[in-house]
Amino acid sequence: MNALYGVKRDYRAVSYALCSAVVGVILMRIISYFTPSGEGYGGSLASDALFTIPVQLLFFFGVPFLVYKLYGKRSVKQVFEYSNFTGFKPYFLLALPLGFCVWVFTIGVSSMWQALLGFTGYNSASSSPAMPEAFNFGYFVVDVLLTALLPAVCEEFIMRGGFLTTAQKTFKTVGCVVLCGVAFGLFHQNVKQVFYTSLFGALAAFMTIKLKSAFPAMLMHFANNFSSVFFNYADSYDFALGGGFFDTLDYLGAAKPWALILVYVSFATAAGGIAFLMLYLRERSVIDKKMEVIKDSGFDLTNKRVVLMGEANEERVKELEMEKEVYGADYEEQKFKPSARDVMVIVALGVVTVLTTVFTYVWGFFY
Repeated sequence: MNALYGVKRDYRAVSYALCSAVVGVILMRIISYFTPSGEGYGGSLASDALFTIPVQLLFFFGVPFLVYKLYGKRSVKQVFEYSNFTGFKPYFLLALPLGFCVWVFTIGVSSMWQALLGFTGYNSASSSPAMPEAFNFGYFVVDVLLTALLPAVCEEFIMRGGFLTTAQKTFKTVGCVVLCGVAFGLFHQNVKQVFYTSLFGALAAFMTIKLKSAFPAMLMHFANNFSSVFFNYADSYDFALGGGFFDTLDYLGAAKPWALILVYVSFATAAGGIAFLMLYLRERSVIDKKMEVIKDSGFDLTNKRVVLMGEANEERVKELEMEKEVYGADYEEQKFKPSARDVMVIVALGVVTVLTTVFTYVWGFFY
């Protein structure tokens, strides 16, 4: 009964955390829209900071953290464990090149989505003024902070943290990946971003589930967003590394579309290869750990299972990922079936994000 109450409480805690995120985005968009911004690129950055800093630090991280700690009755350490911010491994750094490959691929996905929207009559106006004539390192650092670092930490904390952890108590891997992908896309409440961010969110959820940590998704998220900032500056100021990148893509799209498709396919393949390598390295580590435990354990020939010392401790068995070895090959984790009351706030937030996304398509809604 206590375990059941704990899951119900987690659903409500996640509902309050997501409510903070969704309402926070809408509130800060309204405030930013009616707040005059300064002139030039510096004024644009200041306007972005007015929106991004409160949204990321307060509504995506601060409020959810307090909800998980106070309402969820967790210590600080337990909050981070619940949010999958645990178990960093050196091979997680492979998520950095993975994020770059995903970014290149999503350029193609985003371009196709924009073209599809264009066919329906949607016009996307530029939301940022021209960059300064001379490179400004301070602007670059602020851009990286607002666009890459804060979203990588704060968005992963709420989306691949408590939300995904709680979803796993009800859904299997496929269900969690689809749910978290769609939620992340709608979470942006912007029709221009909803499609490719859904794909990104699904991949981030998959990697978090399989690697048992949000750190790979965080690093992938950072590299993805950093690439966007860096190559924008590289293209504007003709950096030796990366300068002319977008011009090259435009040229291939106009003169050799088959080559451009090949580029996107190549980066998608590279992303798949890196992800597979990360999963392989983790699986090898898990198997080595299991073998060490099995050496000191017995074996039940009748039931064909490992007899583990302290197997009554379900948390330890789960940590070792030896449920099937200990409880039998037909072991299935019992999933929690939430009531309508448990998920009504989450469903309501889903409806709100659908409506605000539709509003960005029909009326622009503060864009």
